[in-house]
Amino acid sequence: MDNTMSYATRTLANHMAGMAAQIGILQQKVDELSQANQILKDQLKQKEGNVNDAAKPDTDNGQANEQPADAAPAAK
Repeated sequence: MDNTMSYATRTLANHMAGMAAQIGILQQKVDELSQANQILKDQLKQKEGNVNDAAKPDTDNGQANEQPADAAPAAK
């Protein structure tokens, strides 16, 4: 009986170690995919920003706050 329990314990420990290794590998893949996803999101935001910038005409030609010149005084 002692040998059977020892074998079962070793088998279970080996199985748990294997599962822990698989979980570690899967967690690493999840982290890599999350990082890649964030990079793609950032690139998409940048691309959308560039498209929006191109679609908006540049209305500020440096004269946005200038006032019209005063009219010449009328001759008397």
